[in-house]
Amino acid sequence: MKIKGYVHRFITCFVFFTVAAIAIKGFFMPENTGLLLIDTGLVPAMYVEPITFAFPFALTVCALLAYFDIASLKPTIFCFMLYTFLAGFAIQQGLNLDCNCYVTGSLESLVYRELEPQFFILLIVTIVACALHVFNTQNPVQNPPYMV
Repeated sequence: MKIKGYVHRFITCFVFFTVAAIAIKGFFMPENTGLLLIDTGLVPAMYVEPITFAFPFALTVCALLAYFDIASLKPTIFCFMLYTFLAGFAIQQGLNLDCNCYVTGSLESLVYRELEPQFFILLIVTIVACALHVFNTQNPVQNPPYMV
């Protein structure tokens, strides 16, 4: 990915650091995504473990392809949208409401307490990544020829 200035570099780094944070959380704490998938009923229980591995893996691969300028940011934006949709669907079902049914410190309590801020952060990052993609496609950087 070609960088055009300090602001563009900052926004690009912000998007890729967010990808790294989400991927690390997905690889080391897959039970958070698995709990959301099971409780929302989007995926049958037998497919939860492969999908909780596939989400951060796909996000990492798409971001690396975009970083090395092999693919555009569209696949990375799609992976952000998957995470955003999952969090938004769980909020729409009311899973973030605190009814004091979960023990403090339990997995459900930790996941559902951070669900709403996570949704808004993912939504902002998705919008920023879309704007970055539009900026990159509107103003492409041409490499100067080596030998003229």
